[in-house]
Amino acid sequence: MTPVNQLIRRFNRQVAEVQPDGYILQGSVVRRYLRRQVGGALKTYGPYYLWTRKINNKTVTQALSAEQAQLIRQAIHRNHQLERHLKQLRSSSEQIIRAITPCVATRKRV
Repeated sequence: MTPVNQLIRRFNRQVAEVQPDGYILQGSVVRRYLRRQVGGALKTYGPYYLWTRKINNKTVTQALSAEQAQLIRQAIHRNHQLERHLKQLRSSSEQIIRAITPCVATRKRV
């Protein structure tokens, strides 16, 4: 089997892996506690969950319930996995294109 065919087979296997098992989202979820002085003693409130992400180059924050935080964390994790797979696909695509097309000769730097 030629190296190009091996690259194409690997690419096709990688494409088959790029199927998320649910929703995908970007951003991050944080759990936060607030401490307030009440009657001379510190009292802890929370946990509070926040989801932050970028929309149109602006950071947007949204308060969440514990259940929403769990689901959104899972969706963010799936997004990270998908991004890793896409990075591999881009690399494989570049290798295949370089292998099947003539390239411009590169100069040796001295």
